[in-house]
Amino acid sequence: MKIARALLGLAVLVAAVACNGSSTATHQETVTAESVALQQGDVSGMQRCDGSGDIDTVLLSQKSKDPYAYAENAAVWNRWKRAGATEAYLAVYGRTGRDCAAMTSAGPGAPTGGLVVGLVVKYRDAAVAATGFRATSTLLGFGPKDLLFIRLAGGSVVTGSDTGLGPQSRVGSGTVAGSIYYFAFWQNKDFDADVMGYNVATTDASAAVMDMNGRIR
Repeated sequence: MKIARALLGLAVLVAAVACNGSSTATHQETVTAESVALQQGDVSGMQRCDGSGDIDTVLLSQKSKDPYAYAENAAVWNRWKRAGATEAYLAVYGRTGRDCAAMTSAGPGAPTGGLVVGLVVKYRDAAVAATGFRATSTLLGFGPKDLLFIRLAGGSVVTGSDTGLGPQSRVGSGTVAGSIYYFAFWQNKDFDADVMGYNVATTDASAAVMDMNGRIR
């Protein structure tokens, strides 16, 4: 009888452990390009723009509005996918609707109130992401030319671990014709991320970048 009770107790214990283990596994969330991308809480006082979305949605919208840009970006994205990219997400936040509209080719011109745009690309593994970081191609306007622009304008550019984003990172900022520009490009694990801030305080843009980086795990 004692042996039977002991075996019953052991069975209950094993079942409880199994359930807890299953529960823990279930609650481990998959990190995606969208979950890493800019969120409302990263950019206080800004509104999410309609141009935001996963790469396929963004390209589909661009196809009807700007066929030339679509063809160029679709070709780049297809090359990146063949190289190991699995998903990408564009997040756009503006201070006003006019700032959001500035992202379109038919927009009113440069944003006046502030704009933050972030592109996150997820790769099949960290090694491929590192290769992507070192590439020179441009997708949706993001690429090495952003930091070249900062350098030519006399701004500051920091690379490597001094950015606070790891060894594979570049951050630049500067003021051009009275407008503040901020760029950050970095690789962390399976992700490459690129952020551009226009007329947003450098400290605010940097804080948003750190929030994004903290979601990569």
